[in-house]
Amino acid sequence: MRTTPSALQLLMRAVAVVGLMYPATTGAQVDKPLELPNGPVKPGFDIKRFSSAGNGWFETFYVKETEPLRKVLDEGTVTADTRVLVLQTAGGGLALLTTQPTS
Repeated sequence: MRTTPSALQLLMRAVAVVGLMYPATTGAQVDKPLELPNGPVKPGFDIKRFSSAGNGWFETFYVKETEPLRKVLDEGTVTADTRVLVLQTAGGGLALLTTQPTS
């Protein structure tokens, strides 16, 4: 005896057909090929542990202008309650804002 498919069965079949027509990879980001320079590597570098996963997903942000933290605090561009990430570098302290200043 043959029965008519239920609404759930019809929906599942429709989803399967759509899934075949539009594979999930169409919206996924694809890794770009990696360009490694020719030349010596630092001691301890193990190419077998290297991964290029995610290469090309983000555009590099190049800093074009910097200002001393004391200056922007004094001017009020950055206030005392602004969230700041401070790093110590070979060139001295580096403060990164977690928000875009409005000025």
